[in-house]
Amino acid sequence: ANICKTSFLDPAFMKTLESALRFGCPLLVQDVEAIDPILNPILNKEVRKTGGRHLIRLGDQDIDISPTFCIFLSTRYPNYRFAPDLCGRVTMINFTVTPSSLQSQCLHKTLEAERPDIHEKHSGLMKLQGEFKMQLRILEQSLLEAISDAKGNILENDELIQTLQKLKTESQEITQKTQ
Repeated sequence: ANICKTSFLDPAFMKTLESALRFGCPLLVQDVEAIDPILNPILNKEVRKTGGRHLIRLGDQDIDISPTFCIFLSTRYPNYRFAPDLCGRVTMINFTVTPSSLQSQCLHKTLEAERPDIHEKHSGLMKLQGEFKMQLRILEQSLLEAISDAKGNILENDELIQTLQKLKTESQEITQKTQ
């Protein structure tokens, strides 16, 4: 489906929104600096089922909502701070290009074109580093579980101390491998 574009300043905003809701068209709302309260039922996912229909209340009317409908909100400002309640209801993605990310992308493309052998080695190392970070997260989770499951005084719990020492050793090994 083609993406529908609109903004809160567009006189046809409501018509575009209703059409996208009904027909399941992805909707891009541009230049969002403040959220129009009309979107609250959508962002809160206040969908009701009535007789096999999925309905959402917009203003004073119920609108059919297609299961394929999705909405994207964008702003032109790279450092715009949205309200915390909005951040809790949506997935925020920052597409701002920083000098370091641009440098990394240029290096990646240059290596890919000029030295495919080094590029392949670099890609493998980046993948390995990601795997090591995942292992560290698993170890951290294991540590938290071991501490929360401990009974009595944790300083006198030999099983917990052995588990902590094992986790510390594994963590140090992974940290050395990533350097």
